[in-house]
Amino acid sequence: MNRYHKYCARLTLAAALILTALPQAYAEPNPTTLTLADSIALAIENNPAMTLAKSTQEKATWTINQAKAYNGVTLGYDYTLARTDTPASWYNNTTSQYPISINPYNTSSLIDYPAWDDVYNAYQHQLKLTLPVYTGGKIENSISMAKHGAAAATLGTTSTKQQLTLEVTTSYFTVLQTRNLTRVAQQAVDDLSAHLVNVQNHYDAGTVSLSDVLQTQVRLANARNNLIKAQNGFQLARYKLNKVIGVSLHNEAALADDFGYQPFTLTVDDSIAAALKNRPEVSQLNLKVAMANDKVKIAGSGKLPTVALVGTETWADTNPSTSKGKNSWLVGMNVQFNVFDNGLTKAEIKQAEHEVTETQAQANLLADKISLEVCQAYLSVKEAAERITNNQVAVHQSETDYSLAQERYEAGVGTNLDVMDAELAMIQAKTNYIQALYDYNTSRAQLDKAMGTIQ
Repeated sequence: MNRYHKYCARLTLAAALILTALPQAYAEPNPTTLTLADSIALAIENNPAMTLAKSTQEKATWTINQAKAYNGVTLGYDYTLARTDTPASWYNNTTSQYPISINPYNTSSLIDYPAWDDVYNAYQHQLKLTLPVYTGGKIENSISMAKHGAAAATLGTTSTKQQLTLEVTTSYFTVLQTRNLTRVAQQAVDDLSAHLVNVQNHYDAGTVSLSDVLQTQVRLANARNNLIKAQNGFQLARYKLNKVIGVSLHNEAALADDFGYQPFTLTVDDSIAAALKNRPEVSQLNLKVAMANDKVKIAGSGKLPTVALVGTETWADTNPSTSKGKNSWLVGMNVQFNVFDNGLTKAEIKQAEHEVTETQAQANLLADKISLEVCQAYLSVKEAAERITNNQVAVHQSETDYSLAQERYEAGVGTNLDVMDAELAMIQAKTNYIQALYDYNTSRAQLDKAMGTIQ
């Protein structure tokens, strides 16, 4: 019995430990906080746009190695196996590979087939070593063009990062906006619910008519509709943010940051100058202009000779290999010059020159586009800043007016419509303030992106 009791005690203790551990093992993890900086870091790590940009950058880097490969020693191997009716000069076997006449049935009663010519087998091996000495600048300018292309690809990665940062920032602020609007909508429902109780009490006391009750009920139903829409908008904004940063669609991490407001002090001219200096797209197009100039030089190399050092080692023999073969080697210089190409080089040069013109025109168009983009974002920032100041006052005034309307209604000197109108004005003022904060922060992000200073 003692052993049985000990066994039961151990079993009970083990079960208790398991039951104690189960809530910890299967409990849902607490939602973590998510800052704007964290969101941007997650997007840079997970978003496919960054993966594509980084792959393009790596590919451009390998283009440099490809261009440099033409500026060094190359070693080639060539193998030839042939059959011929003319023996080589070193071929000393006078025996034909096939008989002069063939009688497949080996009988004298049949006519012999026509004689076949002698056929000889031979093979040849050759190793060729080549070192370019002068190519008219073709290799050097190809390397330069590849380097410019790699630098442009790096700037492309920077541009993609900035665009992704803007997208994450806008999505983050949209979540903040919809969250705050949901809170305002919830406040409207709570205020009207409390006011409905007050109106119902007055109605029961016979101090107000049924119309006040019905009006309040209708306004409360409308407020609940607005709350449902606001909640749905908030959830959709969360989905979009989660999608951009590459986390689970149903991630419910709390947002740690909130709307901020710091006045923007730069002038529009200073902002445009900063944009033309910092935007990676501007530097990228300048590099493309340099690449187009490299193409002109590469095309112009067709008018110049090319010089290369060449060394070969050749050996040939019969098949199968015997001692009758012949070996030879050669060391020399190869010079090639295009005397007449029917205008091919000239056409290539003209095409490259027009590409330079086109790229320079694109750079000018980009400068105009960036200037307009900066102006639009700058004006949006200034407008939103003025709205913030104006709506801050309106929120305070509307809250005071709502409190006074409630007090007047309680005292029997105000109407139900006054209370509901004051509540509606307060909700509208708070909504306008939230919208102004959202517009300011997103416009600031767009302006930073337009100036090339977004982090």
